[in-house]
Amino acid sequence: MSDDPLFKDVTYYIVGDIDQKVISLLNDGGAKKDSYLSEMVSHVIADDCTQSEYSEARELFELPVVTSDWVRLSVACKKQLNLELFSPEDVIFSGVIACCSELTLEDANALWAMLTTNGGKCQQNLDKQCTHLITGNSHGAKYEEALKHEATIKIVCPDWVTDTLEKKERQDESLYHPKLLKSPTDLATPPSTPPPAINTTPPEPTPMDVEQQEEQAKQQAKQKLKAQALQQHGRIHQKQEVAVSRSPANQVIAQQLAAAVLEKRLAAEEGGHKARPSTSPVTANAKQALAQMVSSRLQGTRPRQKSPARPAMPHLSRSPGAVPTMPQMLPIPNMPQMGLPSFLPPEMQRPGMPRPLRNITNRTELPGNMPGMMPNSIKTNQRMPFNPALPPSHRPPPPRYVPPSSQQGQIRPSISMPATYWGHDPSDNLPPEMCLLGCVFYITDYVKIVGQSEIDKWKKVIEQHGGQVDNAYSNRVTHLLCATQHTDVFHIALKDQRRVVTAFWLNDVLVKKKMLPPYQALHLPIIYGENKPCSNQLLCVTNFDGDERLRVKQMIHAIGAKYTGYMTHGNSAIICGRPNGTKYDKASEWKIPVVNVQWLSDLVLGHLEALKLPLNPKYRVLGQENQFNLDLSKVFHLMVGWQVPLKIQKETWKKVKRNQENEKQKEDVDGEPDLKKQKLSIEDPSVIQNTTQPVIIFTGFPKGQVRKFQTVVSQLGGISTENPRLCTHLVAPSLSRTMKFFVAINVCKHVVTGDWIEACLAQGAFVDETPYKLKDEVTEKTMNCVLEDSLKRAQTKKLFEGMSFYISPSVSPPSSDLEKIVEAAGGQILKQRPNTQIFTEHKDENGNMKTVMITCENDVMLYKDLIAKDIAIFNAEFILSGVMRQTVDFKSYQIDVH
Repeated sequence: MSDDPLFKDVTYYIVGDIDQKVISLLNDGGAKKDSYLSEMVSHVIADDCTQSEYSEARELFELPVVTSDWVRLSVACKKQLNLELFSPEDVIFSGVIACCSELTLEDANALWAMLTTNGGKCQQNLDKQCTHLITGNSHGAKYEEALKHEATIKIVCPDWVTDTLEKKERQDESLYHPKLLKSPTDLATPPSTPPPAINTTPPEPTPMDVEQQEEQAKQQAKQKLKAQALQQHGRIHQKQEVAVSRSPANQVIAQQLAAAVLEKRLAAEEGGHKARPSTSPVTANAKQALAQMVSSRLQGTRPRQKSPARPAMPHLSRSPGAVPTMPQMLPIPNMPQMGLPSFLPPEMQRPGMPRPLRNITNRTELPGNMPGMMPNSIKTNQRMPFNPALPPSHRPPPPRYVPPSSQQGQIRPSISMPATYWGHDPSDNLPPEMCLLGCVFYITDYVKIVGQSEIDKWKKVIEQHGGQVDNAYSNRVTHLLCATQHTDVFHIALKDQRRVVTAFWLNDVLVKKKMLPPYQALHLPIIYGENKPCSNQLLCVTNFDGDERLRVKQMIHAIGAKYTGYMTHGNSAIICGRPNGTKYDKASEWKIPVVNVQWLSDLVLGHLEALKLPLNPKYRVLGQENQFNLDLSKVFHLMVGWQVPLKIQKETWKKVKRNQENEKQKEDVDGEPDLKKQKLSIEDPSVIQNTTQPVIIFTGFPKGQVRKFQTVVSQLGGISTENPRLCTHLVAPSLSRTMKFFVAINVCKHVVTGDWIEACLAQGAFVDETPYKLKDEVTEKTMNCVLEDSLKRAQTKKLFEGMSFYISPSVSPPSSDLEKIVEAAGGQILKQRPNTQIFTEHKDENGNMKTVMITCENDVMLYKDLIAKDIAIFNAEFILSGVMRQTVDFKSYQIDVH
């Protein structure tokens, strides 16, 4: 084995019966087996997609599922192959086990390559496992034997394989039976029939004769249709053109996979057949055919079986009027990522938080005649639980501002004549790279959310695309970039008929490279403040992929609900993109409401009537096109500024051209690149551990101040670091719950204020730390800790020494951050969930647990076995508050599950 194991990052779960050799290959390659199906699993190995755990892994936990061939062929190719190529279902020849007969070696090898790379299998012997016999003639021993078992073995000619691949859909085997094959001469010369006898006085036909004539006419029509089908499908041994990928990387993988699979087949055939040399034309043809098929599949063109239960979602198209639809999120070349804000509540999981309540009981049946509607029962005159204590500013939006030119009483455009909204003036033919030309932005309230450094990046991106950013609101401003509707500037801009948008709108415009009016709920400022209406809702999502799934998650956070990646009986509702899948079926079984994205969009816009019961039927219709598009009639007061096109002035065009010329001249003059700044931090642990100089880390200071402090440290011969596990000194203005503080308090010797750096600068050397120790009595009282005592305990003994922790997937802060804190405090992180016996038996001399489960309210349902045996489980504060106090508290942070 190599120094870097092939499967070192794989945590696998077995579904059904898997060959022990496959499991040995995984274990030898460094993989870890998990006994529980959870989000900690990275790969599910399954050869049988009919197992119940298969659908749970794929739908409920959304884990990648592959066949055991992925393991074998990855080992043969000495690299992990593409997971999508080894899915147990949806592959066009999945479940096909074929045996070839009466074919040339060239054709047999080509068919073997086509079947193998598209989910099927080939074998030499015709046995009860075979599902298809592929033969070019209607005779032979295998053909005669297959005829005896036609109920289980389908007999087809080779065209069935090639036509299936060409049409990307499995063809009807009955049209490809070898007995239907006819030679071209047979088709050209129909069999002669004796001329009918001449009868001058035919008898009068009886009713029985008429029925026989009609039956004969039907038979003749069937024979004619069969002859036409034979003309289309009766030709065999035709060469099929297969698209070959030109990607060098894909060609290498294809060749490796072809060689590995072919070597395996040849080795299996050595016993009963004469071995063929590796340079024989047959082997070369097989390798070439297999390489072509694999290359095609690596490019994402693998034909898959069409499933009526999961129709492909069409692309969003342009809606009527001038309002554009949602562009697809594509990577933006040469542009830094904007880092859009998240509305996920920043506070950490607290003990005693109320569990989300089931919101629908005693339901009555809805009419089931609407397409995509899920029949479910609901109780009338109810409301889904939400937070009613909303201040007046959080209620549905006020009436829109009417433009001065509008006639009094004209509140909103009629349905028959919808308002038209514009971006730039259509006559201005703007290049895509200047899609924000003429736009003057003022950014408000985002500074508190993402920080000034992120805002500076946004400004740079806006300016690169022709826009401008002002530091104050004025008549120049055309766009107000704001996250919520709770600022004075927002109301002023709305009254001035400015365009109010969010960072999500800006990101989509930059991706589309065209300034479009808002077309999604996230494009408009959120109406809610801190008190959101769905704080006690527990929602999950299904049948959304990629960017759409991220958008749904963001809308869930915007209304204050909790998102779960899995579904349990505790979910309030499920947001569904299409009416199919395991989660959809489970929701019907468990009586959980299924709603569409429009339900979420209306809640984000402030229309709380969407929570009323019974649910409006429009929220139950699934699989619609343009489902993310918002109803602009509900936000007309926010769209007034978009009714007039933005015209680019000539002076603006001239100014842009001058700036471009000046930048080009500056590049020509300053041909030499700037000298690299001296690096102020050293992150090599060996260097830091062997030094006698202070290793200093800063937290809680502005970045400009940190740079000044780092310069002083460098001048005095010290070392600055960004790794809190390596520091000897933590410099902070106050006691704070930051990652650097949580980690550094376990390892550092001194926690001092910034005055210590100033004193060192004045003395020209590092001075005694005692007068400058950090004391924050107010925060220490709030956290119920004494910082000086905590430091002494941490230097005496590691807090979590000898303890092990398992952290569940949805814990906040993320498990990756908690792992760093635990390891700095001497604890160990378990990647696999221990069984109940470990929790009950692994205790210290005082009877305290040495293996601890850290979870949250959303994940409690995953650990019913621990709850049933009264095993204590804890929230994240067990770790966070524990390290700040340097004490282990088994009482305060236990989650009450009763």
